[in-house]
Amino acid sequence: MAKRDIPEINAGSMADIAFLLLIFFLVTTTMDRDKAYIRPIPKKVDVETPPVDIQERDICDIVANSQNQLMVRGEIIKNPDDISDYVLEFFRTNEDLSTSEMIAASGNRNHPGFNFPFYNRFGMAEINGKIEQTTLEAEEVERTPGAEAAYIEYFWSKVSEWEKRKRALKLYKKAELPELSSQAHVRIEVQINTGYEYFAKIHSEINEAIFELRDEASKDLWGIDYARIVTQLGNEPTEDEITKKKIFQEYLDKMELLKVLYPDRIIEVTPKK
Repeated sequence: MAKRDIPEINAGSMADIAFLLLIFFLVTTTMDRDKAYIRPIPKKVDVETPPVDIQERDICDIVANSQNQLMVRGEIIKNPDDISDYVLEFFRTNEDLSTSEMIAASGNRNHPGFNFPFYNRFGMAEINGKIEQTTLEAEEVERTPGAEAAYIEYFWSKVSEWEKRKRALKLYKKAELPELSSQAHVRIEVQINTGYEYFAKIHSEINEAIFELRDEASKDLWGIDYARIVTQLGNEPTEDEITKKKIFQEYLDKMELLKVLYPDRIIEVTPKK
């Protein structure tokens, strides 16, 4: 029996079809925000504010060179484990000074706390006054014709910060809320050839110090470990767990207070050669 010829499939138009499908998907597909960012990038807000001079006392410098030698606040240290002690000293030195004592210390170079950051103390009356003042400012900006949304949001964020202090003072249950100088921060400066283990060790020591400070405050205020607060906040409840949501909010308020008392403001300087 003679073999039949199998007809060939005409694939001449397949490329055209594939091209049309590609165009279709490109036109109809929506592009989401880059998921590589864990936090949304803040919008640029052009707010004209005068530059602020940061005093040396408000900086806890931690420097590591290419030979992995460490220096904290201008003092060379041999043991990296000592970094946390310097950070604790940075926070604690002026913590218990009253307002009058801080004023006297800030003008006395011989005072043991002169080279360390000072604390501001806010009472409820002052906080309420600041909330009223910043609210009026935000409302005025909001009424300004042509004001950008980001600009308005910036002023309302100032109101939010004072409202946060008010909640913190209520939970603190004392006459005044102590708050570390707004300019105080820990600054890390390394070189390109600094060993990564030293860079990681610096961060570990800073976190250890801040954890210790918050842990002591948590035990003193509520009789619970700071680790418990961290754990509770890591288990956010579902929408229908009303009781658990209330407990979650209580722990969230406690965390906000501890962050006001002991903020983790850390700045990393671009590595040098």
